[in-house]
Amino acid sequence: MVRVCVIGGGTAGDEAAFEAQVMGAEVTVVERRTSPEPAWSTWPDLISELPREASLSRAERKPSSPTITAEAKSAGRGSVVLSDGRRVRCDTVVLTTGSRFLPAAIPGARKTGVFILDGCEKYSELGRSSPSINEAVVTGEGFRGLEVADRLSARGVKVSLFISCWQREHPSAVAFGVIEEAADERGVRVQMGGVARAVGNGVVEAAVVAGSVLPCDALVVVPPRAPNPIHSDLGLGWDGGVVVDRTMQTTVPSMLAAGGCAELAGCAHGWGALLAEPSLSGRIAGSNCLGSRRSIGGTRVDELRVFGLRWSWMGRRGGAHGVSGGRVEIVSRRWGPACACAIAHEQPSENVVCVESVQPWTSLPAGLPPLGAGVTLESLAYGLGSSDISLVSETARLGLRDWPKS
Repeated sequence: MVRVCVIGGGTAGDEAAFEAQVMGAEVTVVERRTSPEPAWSTWPDLISELPREASLSRAERKPSSPTITAEAKSAGRGSVVLSDGRRVRCDTVVLTTGSRFLPAAIPGARKTGVFILDGCEKYSELGRSSPSINEAVVTGEGFRGLEVADRLSARGVKVSLFISCWQREHPSAVAFGVIEEAADERGVRVQMGGVARAVGNGVVEAAVVAGSVLPCDALVVVPPRAPNPIHSDLGLGWDGGVVVDRTMQTTVPSMLAAGGCAELAGCAHGWGALLAEPSLSGRIAGSNCLGSRRSIGGTRVDELRVFGLRWSWMGRRGGAHGVSGGRVEIVSRRWGPACACAIAHEQPSENVVCVESVQPWTSLPAGLPPLGAGVTLESLAYGLGSSDISLVSETARLGLRDWPKS
């Protein structure tokens, strides 16, 4: 029987352990926490009282394998060394140690009323405090910042959001314009930039942004995340994550990695991270522990639901907009007050490399139609909910081909 040690009991670790166990492996999970945290994707819901939709709960994918409550100190071929000196013997190691939050370097961050969202409990604390907050300034990473602003505004808080960075495929100009308009209707002002400092006499009373002072009774900081691998002889990538190929295999045989601690080889800076794909990468790593050759697809799908909108993105893996070289042109169109679509294609090949859509989230079922070799521009446009044939006509006039087989 193959012995598998999964280091990390988060979403990626659960998926890897479950898959390996189903395949017949003897699985041991090493997790430093005595009780696992909720999935990272659900943390913003702790701010509001809105239930989160889920097609499959994490409990249903929970492995029944034994768990050792300890912190892994190092890992190598054949064993994992724990912080207390114990050694776990195994044939295969799967690293799913996730990511860590980067420190928030904002002067005045220790004042009462400043919430640095670097843990699950901080989201719960913000949720408990939200009824007494009238005006809040939210700053930091874009995707999570939009989610936090959405949840706070739903509870009647007036929010100013300042996005300082994006850690995933960010919306195009036309899609971001639709999101900004929906946010404005909710009373949320969205701008690019960061907060310089929090001011107040012991309690935050305002935030300094680009030389202006914005009164507020809460400053919410959404720090970006970085991979958190443990000590090993594995190769690291652009962002400090364990480099893996599309089968989640690392540079060392019999060692795999998945989730936030891993990044795909050969991708441009910031575009190989598996931070937003813990479930998929974990399942692939778990399956491949016993010799399978499952691999992550060449098409990446992302989604964001905020302010009553559903932003969807599909594109090739690789560099920015899924392209590692060449010139990218974007055809975009708005066909309604809260609807827009953009199709990016590469020159001179004219292959479609990225498609995105934004529209009211109630107008489409969850999950985008899968992309494959037989998907044409016409079916793709209608699959995104567009009834505007001019978008299809314009892209056809430009000579764009069907979605590439890769």
